[in-house]
Amino acid sequence: MPTDFVELAQASHSARAFEASVLAVLEREIGADVAFFVVRGLEGRPTARGLEPRVIAQALARGGVYERELSLVKEAALRARGVAVDTAVLGERRVRESAYFRDVAEPVGGRHSLLAYLSWRSRPFAAVMLGRTGAAFTEGDVRRVERLVPGLGVARAAFGLPAVNEALPLPAPRGWLERSGWGGARMRASERSGQGSLSIRDRDGFREMVASEGGQELVWTRAALEDGARSGWPYVDLFHVALGLARGRSSALFVGCGGGVAVRQFARCYPGIGIEVVERDVRVIELARTWFGLGRVPEVTVHIADGAEFVAQARPGSWDVAVIDAFDARRLVQEVTQPSFFHALERGLRPGGGWRST
Repeated sequence: MPTDFVELAQASHSARAFEASVLAVLEREIGADVAFFVVRGLEGRPTARGLEPRVIAQALARGGVYERELSLVKEAALRARGVAVDTAVLGERRVRESAYFRDVAEPVGGRHSLLAYLSWRSRPFAAVMLGRTGAAFTEGDVRRVERLVPGLGVARAAFGLPAVNEALPLPAPRGWLERSGWGGARMRASERSGQGSLSIRDRDGFREMVASEGGQELVWTRAALEDGARSGWPYVDLFHVALGLARGRSSALFVGCGGGVAVRQFARCYPGIGIEVVERDVRVIELARTWFGLGRVPEVTVHIADGAEFVAQARPGSWDVAVIDAFDARRLVQEVTQPSFFHALERGLRPGGGWRST
């Protein structure tokens, strides 16, 4: 078996072609009658072999049900080396009573399913299912797939992964009003910053980062609790105009971080884009990581520095896109409004680059 999946990835012209090749290899060398490869964030575009389109469509429609039924199998796999067999974990009787068996396995005569979960940076991002209509998977089969999982995960990640924005982190326990987003305003954290303070509060289903100074306040960030990439401010969505103006979409610079809601949007909408964030207040970054999940966004590099100085010192042609959203308490940072800043920004953008400002 060609265990070097990185080499197989280099020979594949797309992620879909790579996934199809992987399933063909596993079917041939491990043994399977049907196979399925699904990536988190791309659940609507699985790669499958041996399953009719009607069965695949039904599986997509009831994916949440199947995921709950297989949760113990997933837990068992992740406690081991990423691989488990449904009948070995749940028992044959429980498997036969499940919806996923009736809907997917039974129509093709399936009896046993081996599931392998791929991880990148210790986070599961994809699953491969091999189904058999005859003999059960042996311990040897499981061990052989276990040896393949690390390389397979790296190889699939090389094609780029969609950013999956989870619900924002909340301390437990929460009452039902808070879980529904209608528990009124609740203060989560507060930090001194310059002459004022920064606070985090939840209000009406959104999380806000609020800067206060001299008895006045300005909401820097509003992000939906159930989806940290959905902003409560329409102007954030206009930052995407910069991508429409730019020729390329491989790299972006954000001057100013706040809660990073626009960063999460870019990561989700443009998979694989490299993002640099420059923020001069380390407390803003700490709050963004703790309360807005900034640390879970892929391909993001954070710089603690003055935004104007960072841009002035950048190498020419560093970014395709720039977003300027830098506030000092209640006002736009003056350094990023000067002609000298925009001259430096123009030099830092690649030919045909685009930018937007608050």
